[in-house]
Amino acid sequence: MSKSNVEELESRLTSGAIPADAVSKDSTPADLIKLGSGNGLAFTEDDLSSFLRLRIANAESLPRPWGWAVARQLGLVRS
Repeated sequence: MSKSNVEELESRLTSGAIPADAVSKDSTPADLIKLGSGNGLAFTEDDLSSFLRLRIANAESLPRPWGWAVARQLGLVRS
């Protein structure tokens, strides 16, 4: 379990290796963890939170369409 698996999930979603419709703006942290696990990428909610927190701290864009919604659900950003 690691943050690198979250990065790999985002990479696969971006490249199309995992269909983009596997996630939506309504996806939850649990949805992403389940999707990652189903694709051999185990990670925890803490790993997901770390990944998003780092992107926010570095002023990088969050993954679309799910990044902002999940960051709000994890309490990393306000609505």
